[in-house]
Amino acid sequence: MIYDEFVTQIEGHGRIYFDIKDGKVVEARLEIHEGSRLFESFLRGRRADEVPQMSSRICGVCPVPHNMAAIQALENAMGIEASEQTKMLRRFMISSQMVQDHALHLYVLAAADYLGVTGISEVYAKFPDAVKRCVRIRTVGNRGIELVGGRAVHPINSIPGGFAKLPTREDMEKIAKDFKAILNDCIETFRLFASLKCPDFERPTEYLAIDDGKHFPAYAGRLVTNRGLKVEAKEYRNHIKEVFKPYSNTKFCVMNGHGFHVGAIARVNLFKNRLNPTAKELLRESPVKFPSDNPFHNNLAQALEIVHYAEEAIKIAEELAVKLKDEERPKPTKAGTGVGVVEAPRGTLIHEYTVDKNGIVKDANLIIPTGMNTTNIEEDLYALLSANINKPKEQLKRLAEMLFRAYDPCLSCATH
Repeated sequence: MIYDEFVTQIEGHGRIYFDIKDGKVVEARLEIHEGSRLFESFLRGRRADEVPQMSSRICGVCPVPHNMAAIQALENAMGIEASEQTKMLRRFMISSQMVQDHALHLYVLAAADYLGVTGISEVYAKFPDAVKRCVRIRTVGNRGIELVGGRAVHPINSIPGGFAKLPTREDMEKIAKDFKAILNDCIETFRLFASLKCPDFERPTEYLAIDDGKHFPAYAGRLVTNRGLKVEAKEYRNHIKEVFKPYSNTKFCVMNGHGFHVGAIARVNLFKNRLNPTAKELLRESPVKFPSDNPFHNNLAQALEIVHYAEEAIKIAEELAVKLKDEERPKPTKAGTGVGVVEAPRGTLIHEYTVDKNGIVKDANLIIPTGMNTTNIEEDLYALLSANINKPKEQLKRLAEMLFRAYDPCLSCATH
């Protein structure tokens, strides 16, 4: 039995290949055919102040994390210390991105797998209120990004040292009300996905996210895992290795020789105690208990994060509505190499840049969440197929595609 077809309802172009002979899985692999986009090459030689906007073009779905990771890396390279207010605004932008991006994945890409339909048009035909809920959530999330970043896609206002233009206190007060208005939609999203039955599958793995010692993962921090890793972000090369495989246009990542998992399920597994109050209460009510080793539960973790990050956006916006003030942006003090780490919707994102004394980027290295997950997807795929080996080919195909989608892969990012 050979399955070799492209997978739909994902961001980008890829396919799953598996070969089963005599009741055993001979091979299972993930092939990403999105064209190579060579960002690391053409970021070299650019002025440092150009790079955040350019790197955000890696993705039109989640540009904010690329923008934030690039800025953070450049600031670390050039000795710029951002203010606490600036960091709050950056966490607000990431929260807004998480809310709108998770809604896109859950309703438009993943929901059909569980609702007995074939795509978003059928989801709308049978469940119009759910799709309208998605639109409301995404509208406010995009509004939050635009307010601080200058526009909803590929922000232009966030720059090394701070922001070219700050929102007003009145702006922050209004956006807080907007997020409050969709909080019930976010809660209903969690309840919907908590009610859906996931495939029964578990495979223990290593989960990685960032930890700033205080917040649920969002902006900056050390790299930590459930198996005891706790290192500074700048040490990532000592632990995360990128390798090429001849059948795919993206790099595959391994840590200590094996795959690992980043994303919503990793964040919730590691830091569920830091969730905001409503999200924490929903987790107590959930039929699924975290930490979970079922990769299909990444969908439910995303639904939970929609609630958490909406609450986070409200909290930050209300605080800044009272104390937001104009600030002078700090200037570069040195040349050097810097690493930036943030959480993107699909998991931990790493940018590294070397900047010379003239402010020119001499080297760039980017590790994308989907690239980090690729090895783990293959390992999960092999285990899932092996556990269901006696099922008909169509059921195996469906399970394999559902698994791939549950990781919420962004294949355009992966072939950066």
